[in-house]
Amino acid sequence: MFEIFKKSLFAGLGLAVVTKTKLESVLEKLVEEGKLSRGEAEKMGNELLESGEKQWTDFESRLQETIKGFLGNMDISKASEVKKMEKKIKALDLRLKAVEGAKVKKTEGK
Repeated sequence: MFEIFKKSLFAGLGLAVVTKTKLESVLEKLVEEGKLSRGEAEKMGNELLESGEKQWTDFESRLQETIKGFLGNMDISKASEVKKMEKKIKALDLRLKAVEGAKVKKTEGK
């Protein structure tokens, strides 16, 4: 499932690069046609790119919150929680083996 999200994000980044290239091309054409000055084109391009970046950042934040909510509803443990439980199990396993070993020694001693 994470692979789908990762591919979607990469596709979005690719789209952003294509969009920036297309934007620059369109603005350059407007400058060549005399419809915009170089300064106006640069200002407009920067404003559009900044707006696009802000929208992309907002989208990423909303997507992360949506994914967290989705995973939270699925009752999935975090990797850190699983590792913590594995450590506890190993410690309990060692204690159990020590107790069993002590019982065996007591039984052998009788």
